[in-house]
Amino acid sequence: MTPFPAREDIAMPVAVEDRFEDCVRTLTPALMAYFVRRVDPAEDAADCVSELLMVLWRQRDRLPAEPAEIRAWSFGVAKGVLANYRRGKIRRGALSEKLRQGLVHEPQAPDHQDDAISGALSRLRPMDRELVMLIIWDGFGVAEAGKILGLSPTASRTRYSRARKELKRVLAQDGRD
Repeated sequence: MTPFPAREDIAMPVAVEDRFEDCVRTLTPALMAYFVRRVDPAEDAADCVSELLMVLWRQRDRLPAEPAEIRAWSFGVAKGVLANYRRGKIRRGALSEKLRQGLVHEPQAPDHQDDAISGALSRLRPMDRELVMLIIWDGFGVAEAGKILGLSPTASRTRYSRARKELKRVLAQDGRD
């Protein structure tokens, strides 16, 4: 006896899954077109179709018997997915606006960029530059910043020490302290 039954031994679920696969294969191009015409940017249509297919898969036991009913049912589910997409877009837009307003009242970055410091930072290796910025600008400890970058605490301390020395050297060379 095999550990898994043959497809013929599970007639009902296989039939539902076969019908579901046929439905998806047949309707996906039309459903993609449905979303392309309704979402902005149109590139989000693929995400909507993906979400729709997940919903249809979860509800595959409710798949209607007639092909015309399957099409109408699928488009009805697509309408719900589209509504969720639009609500999410509105929420994301409102949150973005709220964050923008907060930045107007509470600036997070300096008003001006020091060209000498930017130039000195640009001479560091990318990993060292990011480590320094996480520590100095973002307020992380050396070990925390290293963890963010996937470094051990020892490697973080070594890199940070080396980066600080290099920054001091470059700034001194440019006549800055």
